[in-house]
Amino acid sequence: MIDWLAVLTTIGAVARAGADVLGAGLGAALVLYASVPPFRRFVDGRIALYFEKQIVELKHELSLEAARVQAQHQRLLQNSAIVVERKHEVYRRLFQRLHLAMGKVTHLFGYVAGGLPDYDAFDTADVEHAMAAARVPGKTKEAIRQQWENDPKWSRKKLQQFARAAAVEDAARSFARAWNYFLGNELYLPDSIAQKAHQAFQPLEKTLNLAKNPGSRGDYSAWGREASDRVTELKDLLRAELRVVDEEPSKSVART
Repeated sequence: MIDWLAVLTTIGAVARAGADVLGAGLGAALVLYASVPPFRRFVDGRIALYFEKQIVELKHELSLEAARVQAQHQRLLQNSAIVVERKHEVYRRLFQRLHLAMGKVTHLFGYVAGGLPDYDAFDTADVEHAMAAARVPGKTKEAIRQQWENDPKWSRKKLQQFARAAAVEDAARSFARAWNYFLGNELYLPDSIAQKAHQAFQPLEKTLNLAKNPGSRGDYSAWGREASDRVTELKDLLRAELRVVDEEPSKSVART
């Protein structure tokens, strides 16, 4: 049968002996370090070499991390600059195209809708210019030329019809160009600007549909005012977003 007490006693004795040896060795080393300069310089050198190695490794790790952070920040700055530049371009082009579309659509019920100028004062060159602007096809052009003196009423009516159709087509093309640009770049627009732009398109679309369907009814005057108001509000939002609004004058008054 194992005598566990004896085993534990032996283990304790061995541990005490090891501690005594370790303590004696450490004490001898401290005596040598304090009394023998060459040994002290050797120990100091080994310690300094160890810490220098640790410092070099730490500096290398820090330099790598700094390079990574710098590259990340540089990419963020570049991406931010690209986005800001693109937003400025989108704001400018959107307002430009929307404003142009508004002009063409709302004028469908102005000058062109009321007819062309008095043709009595037109000479041959004026008639040719009017037919070119109205995109009158070749055969109808020739008929208008021939009937201009013989049947001016018919000629004027024909020219008015083509001028009206050309104006509606131009307005529809301008509206579609502005609308497609809005849809294609909506990701760059804050919600407030996107909503205001959409509100500006709505009365223009109603006015354009009214012009495309003669005989239908609609308050194009009210729609025109609504479109103008929304475009003006959109301009104010864009100016605020681009920070081009005038600075408020300083409230402080210099004392003299």
